[in-house]
Amino acid sequence: MERTIWLQAILKAFEELGGTGALEDLYSMIEYNGSLPLNEYTDWKAQIRKTIYLHSSDCEIFKGIPNDENDIFYTLEGKGTGIWGVRNKQGKDNNRSSLKYPFIEGQVYKRSYIHDLYGGNRQRGIAPSKDQPMIFIFSGAEGKIHGYKDGWQDENIFFYTGEGKVDNQEFKEGNKALRDHVENGKDVYLLESLGGKGLYRFVSQLTCIGYHFEQGKDTLNNSRTIIIFEFEKTNRISQESENIEQEIESTNLEELRKLAMHVANNYSSTTTLQERKTIIRKRAAAIKKYALIRAEGICEACEQIAPFYTIKDEPFLEVHHLTRLSDGGLDHPEHVAAICPNCHRRVHHSKDGKEYNDHLIKKIKAKELTHN
Repeated sequence: MERTIWLQAILKAFEELGGTGALEDLYSMIEYNGSLPLNEYTDWKAQIRKTIYLHSSDCEIFKGIPNDENDIFYTLEGKGTGIWGVRNKQGKDNNRSSLKYPFIEGQVYKRSYIHDLYGGNRQRGIAPSKDQPMIFIFSGAEGKIHGYKDGWQDENIFFYTGEGKVDNQEFKEGNKALRDHVENGKDVYLLESLGGKGLYRFVSQLTCIGYHFEQGKDTLNNSRTIIIFEFEKTNRISQESENIEQEIESTNLEELRKLAMHVANNYSSTTTLQERKTIIRKRAAAIKKYALIRAEGICEACEQIAPFYTIKDEPFLEVHHLTRLSDGGLDHPEHVAAICPNCHRRVHHSKDGKEYNDHLIKKIKAKELTHN
């Protein structure tokens, strides 16, 4: 089938919208992508609608056979509603759940779809999910009118201004959630505004490694104290913590637990950012080693012996984070488990993954009681 540039552009936009979307959202995404000569058409939106109708058995002008290669689009809520989706390769209808974690770095997402799936306040810059261990932070140039000072300090460190448009910012609601996200088992995801129409680009998963206070202006141009959160890319912390695991010589669970519980946010203002980065990496390494030592070479899920030994003659187990969606980085010692690769895949990908993980949480909780 010959795919016109219009069809290609529509499919690309739907992919970035998560597989489904309203026509208005589709128009915005196509306009943002800039892959079509829209200024050459008096009504380019009509051309988009026509392309969809010609490739949907839900429409009268469709000339093919239902579920054939030309039957690409379908209506989610009936004709006339303006809500469309892309059928999968088996001809079945996809749905909004196609926008799933993990997010893809650099990909554009419609903010409303993220909230449809995961909840969270649709207006605030800091939006914790009520149903999932996730906190979304939204950043954009428009925040400058409220005195916000977001920005990258280098390729891995991002400073993010706390919420609160007037008066001094305090550690409550979203600000408290960000400060305590590691201890509470929440992941933080940064999305940067593309300048309007509710479109945001996913940048990276971040970990708070500290914060400081600055003087600034609020929306009313009054002086006030603002909170500046210091974030680092989580994957960088995970990568570099692996390089210092050998520096942690202790195999004593209590000593490892104390190191793993070290909270960087409690350090005084005299602690430098570089010092906090070093402490964070040691803490991440200690958490991993703690779980592996506690397991004693036995999978903490299925209770079978580790499947093989590494080149360092150590039983091979993977560290799984029980309450978060992602693995790696910082966590609480009671929220990690050392499990075999098979159980790890089961937790993340099987039909009973959630139930299996819930069972594992109970096992680890009981196991921790015996060590305290």
